[in-house]
Amino acid sequence: MTNLSPQTQAIIDAADEVFSHGGTIREGFAAALRVLADNVAPDDYKCFYGDREYDAGMEGRNDEIREAILDIATELEAN
Repeated sequence: MTNLSPQTQAIIDAADEVFSHGGTIREGFAAALRVLADNVAPDDYKCFYGDREYDAGMEGRNDEIREAILDIATELEAN
C-alpha cells in the first residue's frame, strides 16, 4: 500500500477509530469530516498577507468552509 500523508492518514484513522468501537458508517464519516475540517480549514487560521481587508476576507472564507464541513458532520451524526 502507498504511504499516505499524515493528514490523509489522520482522516482514515478517525474513521477507523469509530468503526473499531462499533460505530456506524455515518459516525465514521462524521469523524473523518471533522479531521478534514481541521486539516483544510483550521479553527485558528490567520491570514497575514498584509492587506487588512483581504486578510479579513480570507479568514472569513476559511470560517465558512470549516462551518460547511462541520455542518455536514453534525447532520450525519444526527441521522
